[in-house]
Amino acid sequence: MKAGFASRCITPLLGKEIPGLFERRFALGVHDDLFVRAAVVDDGKKCIAMVQCDAIKISAEMTARARKTAEVLCGIPGKHCFLSATHTHSGGPVFGSFISEADAEYQDFIADQAAHAIAEAHRVRQPVLAGTGACLAEGVAFNRRFIMKDGSQITHPGKMNPDIEIPAGPADPTVTVVAFRAADGTEPIGAIVHFACHATHMNGLLYSADYPNYIVDTLRAVYGEDFGAVYLNGACGDVTQVDNQSPRPGEFGEYWCKRTGRAVGAAALQALAKMDYFTQATVDAASRSLLAPIRTSTPQQAKAARERLRNHALDSSDIETIYAYCLLRVEKMRKARPRERLEILGVRIADACFWGVPGEYFQEFAMNVRKTSEFPYTCCVELANGYFGYICTEEAFAGGGYEIRTAPSSYLTEDTGRRIQKTGERVVADLCRAARAELARLPQTRTWESSDPDDALGAIHQIKKKP
Repeated sequence: MKAGFASRCITPLLGKEIPGLFERRFALGVHDDLFVRAAVVDDGKKCIAMVQCDAIKISAEMTARARKTAEVLCGIPGKHCFLSATHTHSGGPVFGSFISEADAEYQDFIADQAAHAIAEAHRVRQPVLAGTGACLAEGVAFNRRFIMKDGSQITHPGKMNPDIEIPAGPADPTVTVVAFRAADGTEPIGAIVHFACHATHMNGLLYSADYPNYIVDTLRAVYGEDFGAVYLNGACGDVTQVDNQSPRPGEFGEYWCKRTGRAVGAAALQALAKMDYFTQATVDAASRSLLAPIRTSTPQQAKAARERLRNHALDSSDIETIYAYCLLRVEKMRKARPRERLEILGVRIADACFWGVPGEYFQEFAMNVRKTSEFPYTCCVELANGYFGYICTEEAFAGGGYEIRTAPSSYLTEDTGRRIQKTGERVVADLCRAARAELARLPQTRTWESSDPDDALGAIHQIKKKP
């Protein structure tokens, strides 16, 4: 196996829009730079790329452009390039929703930088051993939706709200790590890290990669500035850093951003410190797609939206005017194309499986897929290879809350989440069947270095890894 890492800066010029909130924000400065970060892994037969984009989303069009360019530059098949957004709410203008506007030139810039990062990572590949592991980062991510005493569901009901009954869904503290160690060395040269939490800590007027920046800093504080890192955000459509059941102040700003990033980075360091590596490992990719209908509004809802906008100016201080505007936009989208095609791409590295969802996915679905998987590490990556809004549970639609309201940030039919789960289960199963055949041909083993000082050759001992 060979692996390489590379990155490219994607920080926009000052004055560009920062999407992610109802009001329009324009950048006054840079807190920390934004990047695309790429890992390329090649087993000699297949080659895959895993890419992190410090952006609130990456569209299907951006993905297609990056894949096409990368294939020209270094030959990696486009269908083997897995791109995902970290969902920072302090990034550049890639998202046109609510009253924000996307910048097409900046979208193309990110796609091109991603392709060049892939090509550079491919160029600097070196022989490696791959290892997998996981540790917990507890106390930094929480489900933000709650079932209230009256049976309704509310997103962020407020700190210590006495009407909270229970969280409406889970959060996952697992930090999964796939690492690569130089074949002739003892230290890792880079890692892919996976965790699930909204990147909504900073939310100001400065560009910032949010907490993923501090994950990278934490890893590099131990392994050096040349350590390659790619962060993949998990299913956090309903998961955030805000603990509504704690009386402490709202978890926003640099302190809380560092807290989350360093906690996740520290868990990744624990996994790395204890990691054994495969003597031989392979990679694979598989994908399926599904057609998801766009949600239909009733004639009464459309009429009410038009009347609202006729009588009220579009204003960020009046949320209902924004949702009226958004509902009519979705109706226009539906008439132009009633269904969206969603790609569910899965990638296997050794015994770890990553499968991507092109939207903001609820954590419950990700856990359901993991339960059916035979891989020891199964990670859902949201905002992967496209963006089609929030993808919520059907119970959420019945209960209420922000994420279900019709807008370009939430517009697919109510059964889409369950259908994606089933498709994800099939993709993971496809990769598992292929892995069984691979194991029959090439049994994988774990390794650890000899501690015998008399062993001048540094003999490597092996243990069988349970398939």
